[in-house]
Amino acid sequence: MSETISINGGKLVGIKTSIFTIFNSEKYDAKAIPTAWGEFFSKAKDTELAKNEFFYGASIPSLSMDEPMDYFAGAIVPTNTEVPIGFESVEIPHGDYLEVLHKGPISDLAATYQKAYMEALPASGFQMRPAPHLEIYNPTKDAMAADYEMVIAVPIN
Repeated sequence: MSETISINGGKLVGIKTSIFTIFNSEKYDAKAIPTAWGEFFSKAKDTELAKNEFFYGASIPSLSMDEPMDYFAGAIVPTNTEVPIGFESVEIPHGDYLEVLHKGPISDLAATYQKAYMEALPASGFQMRPAPHLEIYNPTKDAMAADYEMVIAVPIN
C-alpha cells in the first residue's frame, strides 16, 4: 500500500541531464542517470551538498514520449541557497507526494516505476499535479543490495 508524504520544498541543486522516460525503451539511455549521479558526487564531495541526509532525483516530465525530460541528481536545499559553480537547480515546490517504496537493487527500478504509475497512482484516488517527480535516496545504503530501499514520489493533489 502506498502512503502520502509532504515535501517542504526548496531548491534541488545538482547535475542536470536530459533523458527519455524509462517507458520509452527504444530511446532510454540506462547510463545517463548513473553518469549524472557520479558527476554530482564527484563535484559535491567537498561541499555542504554532500552532507545531506537524503539525495533526490527530480524528473521534469515532457509532454511527449518522443521528447526527453530533464533529470536532476542532487540535494534539496533552502530556496535562498546560492547554486555553486558547476551545478544547476530546479525549484521543488512544497506539496504532497504519493510514496511508492522500491525494494531491491536499483537496477530493478523499472518495475517499481511501472507499479507506481500504472497501479498505485490510479488506486490512490489522487491526481498528479504539475511538479517534479522525485526519487528519494538514502546514501548510507548500498543501491545494488538485495535489501536496498528507496522511494519514488509522485506529486499529487
